[in-house]
Amino acid sequence: MPEFAFSSLYYSMRILKKFLMIISWAVVLEFTGCQNDILSDEEKVDFTLPSWPDAYPALSRWQITLLAADFEKEFYLPSGAKNFSIQLKKNEPVCVSANPVTLLQNIEAGEKPESSQAAEAKFFKPAGTVYPYCSRGDFYSGNTECFLTWEEGFTAATMQKIIRSQRESGISRNKLKSFLMEFNWKKMNEKIQANIADSISTFENPDENTKARFYNPWQIDSTNLLDNLTFAIFDSKYLNTSYIFTVSKESAKIPAQAEIFSSFIPENQILQKYGLLTLKKKRPQSYLLDKTYAVTLNAASAKNVSATFTYMPILIEDYEHPE
Repeated sequence: MPEFAFSSLYYSMRILKKFLMIISWAVVLEFTGCQNDILSDEEKVDFTLPSWPDAYPALSRWQITLLAADFEKEFYLPSGAKNFSIQLKKNEPVCVSANPVTLLQNIEAGEKPESSQAAEAKFFKPAGTVYPYCSRGDFYSGNTECFLTWEEGFTAATMQKIIRSQRESGISRNKLKSFLMEFNWKKMNEKIQANIADSISTFENPDENTKARFYNPWQIDSTNLLDNLTFAIFDSKYLNTSYIFTVSKESAKIPAQAEIFSSFIPENQILQKYGLLTLKKKRPQSYLLDKTYAVTLNAASAKNVSATFTYMPILIEDYEHPE
């Protein structure tokens, strides 16, 4: 073989070798990048807020609270916000609450009043959810989404109370984290939602053998529930309500023409459709009247209900809408 031909072949082989090395490194870097995404201990979670009904008092802002064994964050979102995103540790339980802060009747939505402390009220129970049991997502796109609901607000609030009480007791973060991961939050949510659905059917499909009573999880014996959950003891019976009365607006001394709202938003479909309220024996319960006043009802029995009318308590805090 001529010397120049051998030389050309030699240099061609070297160029090919370098080209293959470059391609190999590109593949390695691309694969490594994918692996880092897959093995990352965090993910971005998109949380969707519930819609706010037009018939309700004007919404001023949302108070968002996230709490975990070793994580806490609180901020506000404007009334027009539909969702928000947070970077969270994968599969570590986080309770998320969204408290609606409303405006009094004489203040329009989006308007910043001169005396903001006299304009806002925090009356309605929060919407909520517990990550990661709420998550829906596309593995390939990497998008994870959770929806906050009024029905899950109680579960999120319960988990929040447990975390705070356990922190005060001095429990280590790792033990608290283990407890939160072992508890079946999803089952608790499903049971509450089933109870609400079943209770609504007692109004829509009346049965002479079943009394129509709306299920409001905020009327649960919370002390008993928290005591048992703190010791990792859970039974669906702890979610039962007792000494519950269904009372008409007339029996509760509410004017027939008055516009009235329950603090637990799912109850309002029963209140507005049938004009019936759900009270717990000897536990004062407040309702919003004509978007400005509060009526506190106290029931000794279904036929013995006292009512106290006051102005709606105002929210005393700085008016801020952080980004």
